[in-house]
Amino acid sequence: MSTFHSVAITALLCSLLWIGSTAVIIDEYIKVVQIKEFQISQKDNELRRSRIKINNHEQVLRDLVWRCQFKEDIIIMKKTYVCYKIDKV
Repeated sequence: MSTFHSVAITALLCSLLWIGSTAVIIDEYIKVVQIKEFQISQKDNELRRSRIKINNHEQVLRDLVWRCQFKEDIIIMKKTYVCYKIDKV
């Protein structure tokens, strides 16, 4: 076998090894990116649920304050409450 054939075979083997290792690295990179994207979407969903809870709490608080201002009945677990202004002495 001539030197040219040896060099050609060595170059071919090296390029095949390079292509194979690059493909493995790309596959691992894609897996990591998919995992991170999933984690980000989970955090976005959690944040959205938290915002909805906060908005609900704010709405209930506004309703409670409004009812207190106008001395309307506030019913909590079948018990009725009314707010009264307390004068400081």
